[in-house]
Amino acid sequence: MSDSKQFNPDKIFIWLFIFTAAEVGFGMFFHDMNRLFLWSGLGFFAFLKGWLIMVYFMHLKFEGWVIKSLIVPTIFLMMVIWGYVSPDITRSQYIDHPIGSMYDNASGEVVSDLRHWDPVDEGDEHGESGEH
Repeated sequence: MSDSKQFNPDKIFIWLFIFTAAEVGFGMFFHDMNRLFLWSGLGFFAFLKGWLIMVYFMHLKFEGWVIKSLIVPTIFLMMVIWGYVSPDITRSQYIDHPIGSMYDNASGEVVSDLRHWDPVDEGDEHGESGEH
């Protein structure tokens, strides 16, 4: 096997340790700074560590273009999943409501206690309107 197909895991471990120490130092030193700056820096170090792990320990450096091309749809899938779960973690005034509650389209209010909720114009099991 040629030397280009070899890597030293000890070197990668040292770089991961350096990036982790830099990440901890960055977080401790800039913890009072702007949140966007703090999270951008922490995200940058996390990206570097993830890239090292992906390239060397997952052996993507030594794979062909077919295997490497599988990363593109994975990134798209991650964005789709993030789009679906982001309403659950947001602090929006429109969709911020407790778990187990429901948004009532008719009244425009969030119903937290569903035991006493009577939906308007939902109809009953016979297909009739909601009027009694």
